[in-house]
Amino acid sequence: MQSTVKRINPYTIELNIKESSKEFERCKEKVMEEISEHANIKWFRKWAKIPTEIIAKNYWEDFIENQAIDKLVNEVYGKALKKEWIVPTWPANIKELKSTSPFEINLEVEVLPEIEIDEKKMKKIKVKKTKIEADAKDVDDTISEIEKRFTKFEIIEWAIIEAWDKITLDTQWFDKKWGVEIPETKVKAFPLVIWSWAFIPGFEEKLVWSKVWDVVEFDITFPKDYHSPDFAWRKVFFMTTIFNVEKAVKPEWTNEFIEWLRWVNTDFEWFKKILEGEIRQEKEHRTRLADEQVLLEELEKISKIELWEHLLAHEIDRIYKEQENDIQWRGMSMDHYLEHLKKDAQWYKQEVIMPEALRRLKAELILEKLKSMIEVEVKDEEINVEIEKILSQYQNKEVLERLRTKLIPWDTYYEDIKSRLKYKKIVDTFFED
Repeated sequence: MQSTVKRINPYTIELNIKESSKEFERCKEKVMEEISEHANIKWFRKWAKIPTEIIAKNYWEDFIENQAIDKLVNEVYGKALKKEWIVPTWPANIKELKSTSPFEINLEVEVLPEIEIDEKKMKKIKVKKTKIEADAKDVDDTISEIEKRFTKFEIIEWAIIEAWDKITLDTQWFDKKWGVEIPETKVKAFPLVIWSWAFIPGFEEKLVWSKVWDVVEFDITFPKDYHSPDFAWRKVFFMTTIFNVEKAVKPEWTNEFIEWLRWVNTDFEWFKKILEGEIRQEKEHRTRLADEQVLLEELEKISKIELWEHLLAHEIDRIYKEQENDIQWRGMSMDHYLEHLKKDAQWYKQEVIMPEALRRLKAELILEKLKSMIEVEVKDEEINVEIEKILSQYQNKEVLERLRTKLIPWDTYYEDIKSRLKYKKIVDTFFED
């Protein structure tokens, strides 16, 4: 395979790829084999091996040729990208099929913009690494969160409401000034855990020490930063009836419960040590991201980056889709979310998403440029250590076997790990303890 590159404009290149006639004929034969597996041709049973001349008579030559072109382009395109060090930002367009014998094709590829980094200034940049520790409070807080997640509730008749009890209530809001019901504020059979802060600020405290069938009346002045402008700073009268009180029963920290949580049979004290390691790892990840952001901001100051509208628009749409999926996962539609904000999608993309899109694109461009400026080596042993870390998170034998067959050289997952380790080592050159 031969390939050459010609730049059309700052963000598009023309990629010319040449391949032998023999390879194109191989792809045609492969296409006919695939057709044979599913073809419905008279006098031949399904799945029977049908001679290629019969396939050719029953299918248009153009169809077979186009399928072969697609197959060969898919093969040679990836090879050409690696050979020419091209990073595409969008699927390539076929500009011209010049010949199939020998095979030659021109593709238009949108690429990342070129970037300049002042190398002298870059070598002077050093970022102090943030030190972290997992203290006892972190572990206690995590234990508390786990207990909340797996707490069960038991109905207790005539119980007095205390912290962490689960209650069921009806409530109606009234305008304090005029003494009339506020439309659309009547809530019926609402489940609420005391101190979960899931309702109006100040609401739950008013219900403590009440009991079933009590009608609790009180005022609340909403905070000035309340999410609904209609209630910010507003004084509201609440009339609330308690219908049910359930007492929280926390899980017992038995070896069986711990094994169910983490697939490790151990006692509570050792489990806390496991948690300490997990918390430290999570803190290291968060502080690493924060330190890298500081580094990227310093590198951006000494870089020349030109972002064109087309690339930025792609990134904005991609992030918008990410956030839309996240909001849907939380049980709300994007339209309702924007309605709640009293904004439209265009405003949200411009004001909320664009700064994040710019940040991500600049970070990606800077890191990609650093690959060509800083030489680092990722050894097989380092990749294997990272693979073992990943595998240690799984206990299911079938899952582990599937992962082991994937995490091998040249596989996408393996190469992704290698790429991430390379970026990490490049970034590490700027950090100091």
